[in-house]
Order: sequence, then structure tokens, then C-alpha cells
Amino acid sequence: MAISKDQRAAIGEAVTRLERDFYGRGPSSVRVSTSEGDPEIVTVLSLDTLTVADRTLVDRGEMSSVLAHHDALHLATKDDFCSEVAAIVGDEPDAYFARVDPLTGYAARVFVFDSQLREAD
Repeated sequence: MAISKDQRAAIGEAVTRLERDFYGRGPSSVRVSTSEGDPEIVTVLSLDTLTVADRTLVDRGEMSSVLAHHDALHLATKDDFCSEVAAIVGDEPDAYFARVDPLTGYAARVFVFDSQLREAD
């Protein structure tokens, strides 16, 4: 599976929209990159993702609270993000990972498409 430039742009737009819908604000920008080969990996890096409340908690030493909050959001919205990406690339991700860095405000989402996993089933 090769992911085109247009598909990368659509993935970036979808992630921005979903973050805005679910978190109340979207990132200032996103970067979408892909790997070649198997497994195919799509990485979305969102910049400036923290809310004012997140920054307040970080400033007051409550980084673990920010991480726990975002981990819960990532888990609760996993299907939404995976469904959007699947609709764009025409294939369901086999694995999904998401994490925010409370110090930088970067958030990463990784979608893995592994044909070898499917062949093993």
C-alpha cells in the first residue's frame, strides 16, 4: 500500500478536525509522514496541542494529570481516528498509538498497517 501526498494531506486535515471536535481546539499545524515497506506506518505529529488548562497543570507540576487526561482521551477516541484514516487510505490500521508530550505540546499518532499480521490470521 502506498500512501499518496493527497492522502497524507487528507489525514492531516482529518486529525486536525477530530482534535478540534474532541478537545475543543486543534493543533497549530500537523506533519504527516509515512514509511515505505511492510509494515506501512503513518505518523501524524500535531504541534501546539495543549489547552490553557493543560498548560496550567504543567506549570503547577501536574504533568502526570495531563498525561492521564490525554491518555484517556486517546483511548476513548481511538476508533474515531482509526476510522477516518481507514476511510482515506482504504484499509484499517492494525495498530494505533497516541501520546502527548506535556513539556512541548507535541502529540504523535501512529497508525500501523501490517499485511504480514493479516496473512498469519
